[in-house]
Amino acid sequence: MTRGKEITPQLRSRICELHSIGWGARKISRVHPELSLSGIKYTIRKEKDRVNCVTRPRPGRPKKLSEDQRALIRAMVEADPAVKSAELLEAVGNAITKRSLQRLLQEKGMGLRF
Repeated sequence: MTRGKEITPQLRSRICELHSIGWGARKISRVHPELSLSGIKYTIRKEKDRVNCVTRPRPGRPKKLSEDQRALIRAMVEADPAVKSAELLEAVGNAITKRSLQRLLQEKGMGLRF
């Protein structure tokens, strides 16, 4: 069985609010039939780990380039399609390798610059 969509922070806070006034998971599931009982139980159990009902960040390696740096590369390529890869790498402070730049340009449909 595949995972469904994540419960919104508003709905999570509502579940925890109902639980704090003494409602059990089954009673909450009757009010919110769109949620599974196990999802409600999991939300109640994990609420102490969350701060202000905000979703915790996902695991994984962070991106090397910020969205601003990606936009800068796109703007430079659109302004001058014959721009050299070395110039693009210098513009972002050599934060990525040539191969990463090549992947980024292919992803955006801008072709190779090598």
